[in-house]
Amino acid sequence: MAKNLENLSERDLLIEIAKGQRKEAKSGRISATAMVCLVIAFIIALSVFVPLAANTLEKVNTTLTEAENVAVSAQKSLEEIDEMVSNFNGVIVDNTDSVNSALSKVNEIDIKSLNKSIEELASILDPLARLFGHKS
Repeated sequence: MAKNLENLSERDLLIEIAKGQRKEAKSGRISATAMVCLVIAFIIALSVFVPLAANTLEKVNTTLTEAENVAVSAQKSLEEIDEMVSNFNGVIVDNTDSVNSALSKVNEIDIKSLNKSIEELASILDPLARLFGHKS
């Protein structure tokens, strides 16, 4: 409004007021349209992202459930390994006892007497072997 408002007639003032009101109405319509567009964009964004977020949360829940199952399975496996190691340790102790017992019996054998018995057996079997045609 470059015109000086004091010098205008009432009619001209009313025209200027009407022009100003039209500009304000146009600005209001533009603002309202922009606001409607923003609301529509927000609704569209929500309609896209909410299902994605729900799907992602469902996948996270499934993954956590599977991870929990794996952890439980791993715990059971560790318990079974502990039991197996305990059983294996018992077998080793039993076998060690058996080997020690066998070694003590082997140590009790009189080697000199055994050698003498073998020589006497050989002296008895030698004539029999010749009798049946075997040469020694």
